Amino acid sequence: MTQRDFGRTIRIVLATGVLAALSGSAAGAQAVISVHGDSYPANNRPSDPRFKADILVVLAHPDDESMVAAYVAREVFDQHKRVAVVYGTHGDTSRNAVGPEVGAVIGDIREMEARRAQAVLGVTNVWFLTGSDTPTENVLKSLEHWDHANCLGELVRIVRLTRPSVIIALLPDFTTGENHGDHQAAGVLATEAFDLAGDPTAFPEQVSPTDEIRLTEGLRPWQPEKIYYAYNPTHDIYTGHGPQYSAMEISPSKHISYGTFTIEAFFNHQTQGGKMVEDAFTSHEIEPSRKAQLPPGTPEPVVREQDRMTDPVKFIFGKSLVPSGVTDDIFTGVVEDGIPFHRAPGYTPIERSQPVLEIGDPWNFYHMFWQAHGLDHMADVVPPEITVSVNQHLEIPLIVENPLDKAIDVNLSVQAPDGWNAKPVSAVSVPARGRYFLRVLALAPGTKATGWQPISVSARSGDLNLGTVTLRTEFSQYGAMPQ
Repeated sequence: MTQRDFGRTIRIVLATGVLAALSGSAAGAQAVISVHGDSYPANNRPSDPRFKADILVVLAHPDDESMVAAYVAREVFDQHKRVAVVYGTHGDTSRNAVGPEVGAVIGDIREMEARRAQAVLGVTNVWFLTGSDTPTENVLKSLEHWDHANCLGELVRIVRLTRPSVIIALLPDFTTGENHGDHQAAGVLATEAFDLAGDPTAFPEQVSPTDEIRLTEGLRPWQPEKIYYAYNPTHDIYTGHGPQYSAMEISPSKHISYGTFTIEAFFNHQTQGGKMVEDAFTSHEIEPSRKAQLPPGTPEPVVREQDRMTDPVKFIFGKSLVPSGVTDDIFTGVVEDGIPFHRAPGYTPIERSQPVLEIGDPWNFYHMFWQAHGLDHMADVVPPEITVSVNQHLEIPLIVENPLDKAIDVNLSVQAPDGWNAKPVSAVSVPARGRYFLRVLALAPGTKATGWQPISVSARSGDLNLGTVTLRTEFSQYGAMPQ
């Protein structure tokens, strides 16, 4: 094509686009047909290769990539994998450690910080869902605040666009430690999208062929093959739950440790303390990947990133639709061209013959969620636990289920550690074939205790034992988020 022909083609395309945009009607669409012919056969083109990913990482907030950055750098720079990242929120309710800007604009700032951090890791395809930062530990509150259904549709769309073999997400479980409800929500949505993206009846408008009016999307169903969760509980319960990768290993191509990428990426999150981290490291002559200790009094963000730089990146195995062991490499068994759709088992109610006492939401939700998505082994990873602060009111949600054909009266008793003030629970009446929701309130001591502080609630109906629910608590060094 000569330069003159090329220029003429560009002018025709631009003119046609303007005409279609101005008309907003069938006349505009007809202009497209008259110049280019029938556009419907374009649906037979292969999917856009620019967005194909081997790994799709699903996170909640900008800076959450710190939990997996060392692994991502390893895969991008030395295993030559294509990685894309999705953030559930822009971190729009965050603090600002370097400037006066807060509120909606902090979300804009944090988006740019996240993109710059991902560029350090060699990742250029980055998306943000429309979720809103939620200060809670309860995943159900985060999902409500995010507009669960809308964000799920957005994420399924991105899975179909990027066509990943592997999804890596944050842990969909309630644990002590960095237990943000938004982190859990990212894991829930990633799991749901894993099971829905290959189903042509889920968000079918996304996979319907597009035409001149372009009201459908022309994507293809896509079934990911494996899903893993980033490990972040406070306590090292890591006993073969999944593969792990060294952060201290030196990258053959970049000649620095993979953990150093974690630090360098976090430098970009200045609103979240990245400037403090950068100052702490650049003020010392020791190369960051070799630092084993930091000076006393170093700010907490620096301590956190130091830990992430040296600790191995650990994953909890979710599930694999291809042959793979729990602790095998993340890409073991992966089929390059993809696999057929695999339907998740779905939720099946438990048939009960006797009344029972159960822990309520969000723990009860997870028991059903894991079953629905074929993740039953997740129930054995972490027992019911929560982080508390001194003088904090703790709420233990409970459910009494009565499958009998008659109402029952239930008495409950609470066993709490010394120093706790647990409010007595009155007897309750549970209707026939019904459920009763209640909660136990307990005030934590005014001084911090060490070790696990278990609180148990038992229920009886006459001579019948309905069971005991135990929630283990631990005092946090930095405080705890609201339930």
